[in-house]
Amino acid sequence: MLLSAREKMLIALLGAALVAAAGFFAYRALRGYEERIEGRIQSEEAALRQVAALREELARLRAAPRVEPLRQPLLGYLERLAREAGLGDRLQLNLMPQDRAKDLEAVEVKLDALTLDEMVGIVHALENARPPLFIDQFEVTPSFRSRELLRVTLRVLAQK
Repeated sequence: MLLSAREKMLIALLGAALVAAAGFFAYRALRGYEERIEGRIQSEEAALRQVAALREELARLRAAPRVEPLRQPLLGYLERLAREAGLGDRLQLNLMPQDRAKDLEAVEVKLDALTLDEMVGIVHALENARPPLFIDQFEVTPSFRSRELLRVTLRVLAQK
């Protein structure tokens, strides 16, 4: 079967159109793949920047002193705090031996006949003290004097 020049030209144009269409779709597929790769790269770069910022923050935190030590005995500090809150007459303090860490000082604090507001106030004062004090154990029971009042026993820790 012989093809005329016109048919040969039509087949050549059809072949060129098919090659062009295949090239166009291949280009679009490659461009989409390239965009996905660029998106991943940007995401990974953002993650690396975040890791670098966290590394700098960690280095800054390690360089800063962790906890400022208490400059006076913990017993005296707690007595003063209780007197300022008007609880000096209802306070009992016991120095606790601290075997877990030699740089911590522990005191057992017992307060009797507290209202709920007084209890919240003293706990707030302890937790927000400067340098920070830590409440290790906390126990609340009804007071012997009245069922409306509370007896609070807590163990306070401070950095020596």
